[in-house]
Amino acid sequence: MSISTLTRIDEICQTISETYRGKDKKVILINTSDVLEGKILNFEEVENKNLRGQFKKTFKKNDILFSEIRPANKRFAFVNIDDTHNFIASTKLMVLRPNLKIVLPEFLYYILSSDYLLSEMQHLAETRSGTFPQITFSSELGPFEIELPDINCQRKIVSILKNIDKKIELNNEINDNLLNQIDSHFRALYIDFEQNNGLIPENFRYGILDELSKEIICGKTPSTKNESYYGGDIPFITIPDMHDKVYVIKTERYLSEEGANSQIKKILPKNSICVSCIETAGLVALVNESSHTNQQINSIIPKENVSPYYVYSLMKTLRDKIISLGQCGSTIVNLNKVQFSKLEVLIPTEQSMSEFDQRVKPMFEQINLLQLENEKLSSLRDSLLPKLMSGEINVDSIEL
Repeated sequence: MSISTLTRIDEICQTISETYRGKDKKVILINTSDVLEGKILNFEEVENKNLRGQFKKTFKKNDILFSEIRPANKRFAFVNIDDTHNFIASTKLMVLRPNLKIVLPEFLYYILSSDYLLSEMQHLAETRSGTFPQITFSSELGPFEIELPDINCQRKIVSILKNIDKKIELNNEINDNLLNQIDSHFRALYIDFEQNNGLIPENFRYGILDELSKEIICGKTPSTKNESYYGGDIPFITIPDMHDKVYVIKTERYLSEEGANSQIKKILPKNSICVSCIETAGLVALVNESSHTNQQINSIIPKENVSPYYVYSLMKTLRDKIISLGQCGSTIVNLNKVQFSKLEVLIPTEQSMSEFDQRVKPMFEQINLLQLENEKLSSLRDSLLPKLMSGEINVDSIEL
């Protein structure tokens, strides 16, 4: 059995602040919003001129990008890119480089992405003064102590956790394929009108979103001064919970029954459609169980004869319109409930929506099941890590 040593994070890695000085004609800018749960999301090249001042840092393969702001939002990524010569990271991202003599890069990544470290960093961030909950390497992350096993034990732990991650990735690939099928079917029926020679059918019409809705609800945050309103098991959806999600399975915060009852008219049933309308606008997600949202989200409870899957697919196509209408000459998007309810939308026949629903419902149900499975796998991975590190579970007893 391997013996672990209590070790500080700053003893196994360092923060790198090497300024980009390249002359590339085009570069790829990585902001905090471009990393999420281990992955770099943005690979778009832009002209290397008039770049905003915060884009300065270089990074390389096996580094870890870790956001200083709101650690619980999981804005981090393991760099698995061979050539990063024209990548530039924001100064709001720590570039963490492992000491390869004592720690494997993947093992360091699993440590930094673990729930127990992130929750502690989020707590420390919220105790600091400033506009955003923020941490620094020197004051919060660096001094954090972990149980560090030897390299051979780290290698076994990484193998175990990678197997779980492979299953999660496979589920994500299946879901992406299902979502592409849904999007293609929606486009064929309601954008390209392939069954009607590219023309809108006579029995289809344009109306407003309110006509598809039993109710449109703008969320509200229960008083944070009342601690008894929080800490239960009723999801409280905010914008970070919606990123890259079809269903919102897990939220950063949960309401108690008392907190939910304090605004009973704001509750959303399953398969309501949440749409972010302030700041990061145009995100769309389905509600997995009875939930509440904050005021940055407008949510649609469809009429009984309206397919929630049609409304979900429809709202995904309106992102640019939501952003445009919400800006109104300002750089900050803010589309209120009245404006939102009056969005122009295509209203097909009930029969058409019913046929669409029958076609895609099994796909959405499969996506939901795989998202739930991934959440269980993530919880398993996160619960295994500290037990494997401390020796509570002997890695030698686990067959890969």
